[in-house]
Amino acid sequence: MATFEKRVGTTGKTTWRVRVRRQGGPWLTKSFPRKTDAETWARGIEHQLDSGEHVASSEARKRTLGDAIDRYLSVTLPQSKHQKNIKEQTRLLNWRKAEMGPRALVSIKPSTIAEVRDRLATTPNRFGKVLTGSTINRRITALSACLTVCVKEYGWLQKNPVPNVTRMPDSKGRERFLSGDERKALLAECDASPCSALAPLVKLALATGARKGELVGLLWSNVDLERRVVRFVDTKNGENRTVPLAVTAVQVLTEWKNGRPTAGPVFPLTVHDVNIPWRAARDAAGLNDFRFHDLRHSAASYLAMSGASLMDIAAILGHKTLAMVKRYSHLSEQHTTAAVDRMASQFLK
Repeated sequence: MATFEKRVGTTGKTTWRVRVRRQGGPWLTKSFPRKTDAETWARGIEHQLDSGEHVASSEARKRTLGDAIDRYLSVTLPQSKHQKNIKEQTRLLNWRKAEMGPRALVSIKPSTIAEVRDRLATTPNRFGKVLTGSTINRRITALSACLTVCVKEYGWLQKNPVPNVTRMPDSKGRERFLSGDERKALLAECDASPCSALAPLVKLALATGARKGELVGLLWSNVDLERRVVRFVDTKNGENRTVPLAVTAVQVLTEWKNGRPTAGPVFPLTVHDVNIPWRAARDAAGLNDFRFHDLRHSAASYLAMSGASLMDIAAILGHKTLAMVKRYSHLSEQHTTAAVDRMASQFLK
């Protein structure tokens, strides 16, 4: 039901303020010079609400997307449990603010977001390359997180428009991994590196599929050589991950531990300290197209070729869904077929 309030200003001007609300939702308010206009507007709003149509609140009409992003970055995001993603989320949302910041929240519709999406998909960036589908989708996801909070916590929106926006096809994941000869050449150069930590760090990366940041942040207190497990804390997805260690990995860590402090970081290096000797060893091995992160792909590929299931690979690498490890399914299938052939030759003759 609508309520009407007559107001008289200091100059004697009369206005009518109307308020409409349904089922505990937010108050929708507007002022008119005549009561008949206020009544007409109220009837229209009540009809929209009764029909289930989206009606922008007064807060949504007053607030801009820039206001929402500023509050999200200053208040909400710093409290997120995924602290490692804050820098990236801040970058993506600041880009969005520069693009659409002055727009009122009420004007942000699926078509608005889709228009920016389509432009990104066809406009080259400063390097002359068009953004990949995955990159564009990350920008949409960051915006969705902000607008979801505007609905649930700030009360600035009634509905998040992003779920109605079609995402771009994700880019095909990189599948580069070391062949046997490449692995031998790389490890030989790492052993010869003046950085004594490089070889054990690279070997552990191949044995566990851990990311560079996870290895640099690894503490001896999270390594149990007797139980043959290592625990990576506060990983990229915000969760801890325990990974079993192969016998060879235990040997590598045991040798590295000998004569060194058993407290603090396993590898007392920064990411920058790793990058310089890593690139030197990689280039000396003739692997100019190989990144440190490809050691992670190599570990996953070796697991697949050794008969590990996609679920096992996802658990070891710390992926929350199997979709991320489907790129290795063809390697797993080849070795699964070989296992079936061996079973058939023995039991199904």
